[in-house]
Amino acid sequence: MATADFIPAGRTARVKQGPHELQIQTEYANRPNPRLTTSVISGGQVIHKIQQDLAAPISSLEEMSKVETMLRKQHLEVMDIVSRRDFSKDLTVKEKPRIKARSLSLAKRLASISGVENVFHVNNDGRFESSGVSEEFKKRYAPIFKSLYEVLDIFSQLPGGKREKGVCEIEPNRLYLASTGLECYFLLTRRVIRDTDMESEIQAALDK
Repeated sequence: MATADFIPAGRTARVKQGPHELQIQTEYANRPNPRLTTSVISGGQVIHKIQQDLAAPISSLEEMSKVETMLRKQHLEVMDIVSRRDFSKDLTVKEKPRIKARSLSLAKRLASISGVENVFHVNNDGRFESSGVSEEFKKRYAPIFKSLYEVLDIFSQLPGGKREKGVCEIEPNRLYLASTGLECYFLLTRRVIRDTDMESEIQAALDK
């Protein structure tokens, strides 16, 4: 199949801002360079754009699946940002959202918690960030992997592809599940001497 055949489906949503209705549209394009672009539209005019460049055009079904996950995540994050941001009268965003940096910094914050050995990122649909990460988690926690969707449903699904936020201890003093609402993280830990409990430290990292 040609590169042009691997095109993930775009996403569109509407967000109310007082008397105004904004349209949020996220789509993939491979020209002039591969990218994911989310546009905030008011009255048919684009008032803001958030773009995430990709390393290369999609060339396989597996890559397309990964980009679809990225697209959905970016779309939900922009929707969340737009619904909470204060807009001026001409609907210009006062603060530019930093989507990618926010996601990466959270993973680093979780990994830096004392006693955390490994962090496994999984989206709200139960897909890990890569096949390698999925296999590693499966080897360590086969029973949990088999019932992954039931475990994730500890945090109930909400409208718009979100889940409840929070932290849950899956295996005492060893495995924890954290939900940001937009994505989930499994944290593999070990016992260490600490002033506060692990759940509190994980929650603090999510709240930053």
